[in-house]
This record gives sequence, structure tokens and C-alpha cells, in this order.
Amino acid sequence: MPRRPRKDTPDNELLHGQWRARLRRYRFTRNIKQAALAADLGVTQAMVSRWESGVVDPSPGMQQRIMDLLRTDTVGAPLIDWRTHAGEQPGLAAVINRSGLIETASQGLARLLGRGRSEIEGEHVQDVFTGDLPRLFGLLLSAGFFDEAVESVESADRYCFVDRNGQVAGCCVQGLHWPHRGEDGEIRWMLSGARIDEADFEELRRAMPGQFDLVTAR
Repeated sequence: MPRRPRKDTPDNELLHGQWRARLRRYRFTRNIKQAALAADLGVTQAMVSRWESGVVDPSPGMQQRIMDLLRTDTVGAPLIDWRTHAGEQPGLAAVINRSGLIETASQGLARLLGRGRSEIEGEHVQDVFTGDLPRLFGLLLSAGFFDEAVESVESADRYCFVDRNGQVAGCCVQGLHWPHRGEDGEIRWMLSGARIDEADFEELRRAMPGQFDLVTAR
């Protein structure tokens, strides 16, 4: 199973590529645009974009500034806020529980499927999608994702589903996923993704040790 453990090193010494997931997660959970994060860090939006795309890692000094920002701005939002935020996303996003039920679907996900959010929420991942996404759910379960053994996951997936016309449809998606403990103490799968073309999908798959690349918690 592809697994990339974290080094037992100071927090600012993340492995190459981990900064992109950390920064994207930080922005998503706070609904912050790249320009706003760039202003907080005193860099250009283009630089933040390069970090998040994995082109370069932040310099050692900037890594420390980013970690200071993360430590002083701890997420404390209740699950309902996360649900609302995920549901309002124009992109692909969802909140999924340990049983595989989609508790919250974003506007973008509903638009992709050609269904209302209420038609998707409460459905099992395997009843909405076939192929990579149900497979990813199974892999996350076996990797201990819902037991906080995993910090973050990046994936390259083919979303396959039946559209409102009864036709099989699909698209390529670059996904970023992380666990979040809700008010009830249970871990949810915070799914987010962006559509990509076939060429980018194939490039990501070649760069990953399989369908996904995960970072285990310390």
C-alpha cells in the first residue's frame, strides 16, 4: 500500500511535496484565497501558487513562518461550519463518514453529477460512484484514515458515475483529502478535488506510487 511516513523531525522539516497539501488544506478550511495567504506571509500570490503546485518548496526561513502561522491559527470550527463551508464550494468537495455515507456534498459535486445535493447526501459512495472513488474509500479504511493514522492524502482519480440521463459519465480529478474530528468525536473524510485533463492525470499517476500518496501521522 503506498504510504509515505512522516520523518521524526521538527515540524518545519516536512518532506518534499507535503507543503502543497498543508497549504491547500489550510486555505480550504479557512476559506482563504492564495492572495490573502500571500499577503500574510509577505510573498507574491505566484509564489504561493508555486508551492501549492509542488514546483518548489518554501525556503527554510519561510517554512518556519508558515509553521508559526499554522500553530497560532488552530482550527476550532465545529463540524457544522465545516459542513456548510464544504457544501458551498463551487468545486468538488464532500464530507464522508466512516461508513462511506456522503453527509455533505458541495454545489460543484452536485453540478458534476447533475443531481440536487439532497439527492446525493445520505447516499453511500459506492452507490453514487464506481471505480476509483469507492476504491479510494476502501484504501483509506485499511490505512487507518478514520483512526487518525493518516494526516493527508493526495490522489489522482477517475470519477465514474451515471448522469441524470442514465448515461455513464466520468472525469479525471486531482484530490486532496484529510481527516477531521467532528463534534460527536467521529472522524470524517474531508474530500476536495479539482478536475484535470487526461494528460495531467497520467502525469500525476506516474508521479504517485499508485492511485494515491498518503502522509501518515506521527
